[in-house]
Amino acid sequence: MELNLNTWLVGLSVDVGGTEMMVYYLVSASDLAQAEAGVLEMGRTWWPSLQREDDRHRWEYAAGVVWFNSIVLLDDVENSILRGLKFLDAWTVTGAPDAPVLRDEWGNDWRDITR
Repeated sequence: MELNLNTWLVGLSVDVGGTEMMVYYLVSASDLAQAEAGVLEMGRTWWPSLQREDDRHRWEYAAGVVWFNSIVLLDDVENSILRGLKFLDAWTVTGAPDAPVLRDEWGNDWRDITR
């Protein structure tokens, strides 16, 4: 059975040593709840040793701070254009919302990439 996945453009703000930058990813999931669960998993596992999580949208680490800023559903044309430009990492979210699994297009697990 083939899953019908939607794709969202996700924005996170990352502050490292007082320098703030925006980071964007493409996240594919079956619905918004699953996509958001995947983004929250990214935030809480951005670096090893999460020190504090605020309101499930802000995470503090020894290395810096990560904020979940935005999530926008893309239509097919927008998705095709952004994937074609190949400057954004793309992640697929599977699993239950309380235990999301994130994999890139080559099957690599998010936790293996960020550790």
